[in-house]
Amino acid sequence: MKNNINLKDISFKDFFFFNKLLTPVFITIIFWVAIAVIIVSGLSIILSSLTLFKYNASMGMIAFFGGIFTIIGGLVSTRIVFEIICVLFNINRNIEKLASESTDTKEAINNNTDNQ
Repeated sequence: MKNNINLKDISFKDFFFFNKLLTPVFITIIFWVAIAVIIVSGLSIILSSLTLFKYNASMGMIAFFGGIFTIIGGLVSTRIVFEIICVLFNINRNIEKLASESTDTKEAINNNTDNQ
């Protein structure tokens, strides 16, 4: 998703009345932070499972595979959620384009009828 919004172009009116969306700008940063948290969490589960092996081998195996599942499942589910968010913002952007095009078309039609 292309981040076409320049933060310098946003006025107080745009900010307080939600005329321009800021979330598409920050979505990439939030995505990478979420990925880092998932990987660190999964690795900590895997490392803690190694100490758990000393006391109970079956629980250590469950924790080890739980850590792997946390990493794989977390990465896939995070990607899906953020893709859905991006799709929603793309739909919004396309609707805004259609609305502005229809407004321009109506103005052109009104100008032509007024001139005749």
